[in-house]
Amino acid sequence: MDFSLLTYNTLFNKAFLQLKTIIDASHPDILCLQEVDISPDNLKNLNKYGYELADYSGTFIKFGKAFGVATYYNPQKFKFINSNLLKISSNLSELFYTIPQLILGINKPKTMLQTDFVSKVNNKKIVICNSHLIVVAPNSVRVFHIDKALNLLNIKKSVPLIITGDFNYVPYQRKKLDNIMKKYNLIEATKNIQQTIEFSPHGEKESFSFIQEFMARSINLFFGNKLKYDYIYYRGISLSKTERIEVRFSDHYPLISNFKI
Repeated sequence: MDFSLLTYNTLFNKAFLQLKTIIDASHPDILCLQEVDISPDNLKNLNKYGYELADYSGTFIKFGKAFGVATYYNPQKFKFINSNLLKISSNLSELFYTIPQLILGINKPKTMLQTDFVSKVNNKKIVICNSHLIVVAPNSVRVFHIDKALNLLNIKKSVPLIITGDFNYVPYQRKKLDNIMKKYNLIEATKNIQQTIEFSPHGEKESFSFIQEFMARSINLFFGNKLKYDYIYYRGISLSKTERIEVRFSDHYPLISNFKI
C-alpha cells in the first residue's frame, strides 16, 4: 500500500488555518503537526477534509492558548489503534538551559507522541512518533532525548516505524544524530532537503520579542540557508520520494514523504 506522511510546524496554529491549500495539492495520509492550537474546536477543523485525529499532546501556553503536537490520519487507509506520550527523561545538565529559555520567552518543552496504526489494505502495523524537541540546548541534549524516547518503544525491529517532526537540531554534529538513528535502524527520508526553516523579515510571521528576533537574525546570518530543523526517519517500509512544499504560511516549510508498506 502506498501512503504519504507530512510533517509541519504550524507556527502557533497560523499555518494550520491554511492547511486546505496543502491538502488539496498533496493529499497526505498522515499529518504530524507541531505548534497546533489544541482547543477542541480547532482540532476538529481537519474533519471536514476527511481526516480523523489520532491524538494530541499539549506542551506549552502562549498568547493565552495551549499549543502542542497533533497527529491526524486518513481513515480510508488506516485504522488507529492506540497512542502514548513518550516520557523523555531529563538530566541535571538541562537545568542550565532553563534560565536562557525564560529570558528568550521560550516555554516549549520536548515532546514525542507515539501513535499506532494498522493498514486497512494489508493489515500491517506502523508506529508514528510526532516530535517537537527542546529549543535552547546543545544538540547532544536533543540526541539524548531521542535515544531515551525511542528506547521506550516496546516494539519489534520488524515493525515499521517513522519518527518525524521539529527536532530543533542546529546544523552541527550531524554525526551524533545519524549514529543514534542508526542504533534504531532508522534511515533519513529527508536527506535531500537542505533547508526547512526560514525566518521572515522582521519576524512578521513569528511574533518575536526583541530578544527572540535578534537571536533569529543571528542564527540565520550565521547558518544561512542551512537551517534544517525538520526531519523524517523511517524503517521497515520503502521510500518513494520526499519533497519540501513551497508555501510560506509558517517559518517552517512542510515536508512530505511517500512510502510503500
